[in-house]
Amino acid sequence: MNDRDQKILDAAIDVCSRYGVRKTTMGDIAAQAGISRPTLYARFSNKEEVMLAAMQLVSDRVVDEVTRAWQAAMTISERIDVFLECAIVRFFDQIKQMPDSSDLMAGYWQQGTGAQFAFEQGKIDLLVTLFGERREALAAKGCSPAQLAEFFYASSSSFKFTAHDGAHLESLLATLKRTTLVMLDEV
Repeated sequence: MNDRDQKILDAAIDVCSRYGVRKTTMGDIAAQAGISRPTLYARFSNKEEVMLAAMQLVSDRVVDEVTRAWQAAMTISERIDVFLECAIVRFFDQIKQMPDSSDLMAGYWQQGTGAQFAFEQGKIDLLVTLFGERREALAAKGCSPAQLAEFFYASSSSFKFTAHDGAHLESLLATLKRTTLVMLDEV
């Protein structure tokens, strides 16, 4: 990705965070990025295309950040904490403050809903690798690292939208983490 594309996508993320997805226009994104609308349209056909690319950028950044932070984390428990902070907790307040947060939950774009699964796969792959360290413990419980990773990610991601407040989110994530550690024979 070139610098101009990254600037456009960062602008799209910023504008959508302030105005909401529905109210954001290509003109808003171009203005925030400091480019003309024709320049924006030369790279992206429409707002949905911009937002899909922005979702991919955010997902890639989370995967990179978690991967780097895991190098300093010594235990599976610490790595779960890092993952939850980077991939879930950090976005909770942002989502709650977005004017159109319900659009994100409902999958505002048909195209985006299908593509989102591909974006999330990088995060799930991180968890598969982490949980793969305890493959035998999981097999004894009739579960695979991939199954637990998908369950863990789907559950924790849904909490961003269903938790009432920060304390409730913390409680939900703590329960999920404890359950996961039991599955991994880490307690």
